[in-house]
Amino acid sequence: MNFSEFSFIKMYICRKLLPMKYSDIITALTATYLAGGYNKVTVGDRFCMVDNLDGGLGEAKSLSGKIRFPIKITMSFCIYCRSGRMSLRVQQQDHTVGSGQMMVIFAGQIVERVSVEGPLEVIFVSVDSEFIMTQVRSRQRNKLRGLILRSSEPTLLHLDASDAEGFESLCRGLRQILKDVDVEYAEGLLSGFTTMFGSLLASWFNDAPQTDKTSAERVLMRFQTDVHNFSSRFKTVSYYAARQRLSSRHFSRLIKEASGRDPKDLIKEYVVLEAKSLLQSGNYSVREVADMLGFENDSFFNRYFKSAAGVTPGAYLQNN
Repeated sequence: MNFSEFSFIKMYICRKLLPMKYSDIITALTATYLAGGYNKVTVGDRFCMVDNLDGGLGEAKSLSGKIRFPIKITMSFCIYCRSGRMSLRVQQQDHTVGSGQMMVIFAGQIVERVSVEGPLEVIFVSVDSEFIMTQVRSRQRNKLRGLILRSSEPTLLHLDASDAEGFESLCRGLRQILKDVDVEYAEGLLSGFTTMFGSLLASWFNDAPQTDKTSAERVLMRFQTDVHNFSSRFKTVSYYAARQRLSSRHFSRLIKEASGRDPKDLIKEYVVLEAKSLLQSGNYSVREVADMLGFENDSFFNRYFKSAAGVTPGAYLQNN
């Protein structure tokens, strides 16, 4: 299977197996973490934006929502923080978004938890990944396409004052215009916004400083990417070591050096996160989830899940 075929399958699975629709995730985040009023605009199933930058000039905080972690993100999702701080655990790693920063989470990544420090002024933007790639033109398109298809962990961007101001103005402008136009014209407006937003993202990614990593950290990054892509089929340390042309012993030592954990534990943790996100969706039986994640039978899946979660998949399903 070549890269393009694999990437298409990855994106298809990400859309089909998600516990919550993107609009549900945005609504739940808004109801849980934004105080006071907020502004919200949507365009079909391709786009949703929520912000409280102007004190929430739109609807009051009346929508109820419940975050059901872990959540697997369906669309390209960005969090821009003007003030306050959000802490998130995404793809088995802890991340923080502070003032003047933007975190980009591409489709398929799993969010385990979120917490907020201080009054939060924020913009949540969610755009269909395929729509972004069809809209962005020229060299930026290839850059962004590669990021969307290959990214297996969130990216934190530091916006300077000019970029932050420009992004806020872009979002405000779209919000105001969408309130006053008919639905039939919204698609065209979204196309223009997505072209500008996608080009900005590609430029910011290109300008982001590169962090030097040790050899062990590079092995860990490749390992985590492989686990996120292949763990539904392969769950042995030896498989992932072989992909990096390392012995299992040397590979395990490097992973332990970089993460403080054994690779077998990281594999199991991710598989169980996938299982939880599927189970709590209410769309799949334990048997179906076991099949999706490559288990030969329910018994083996039950033991595997319970050894990490402390309860059987059936009990977890009842409690969630």
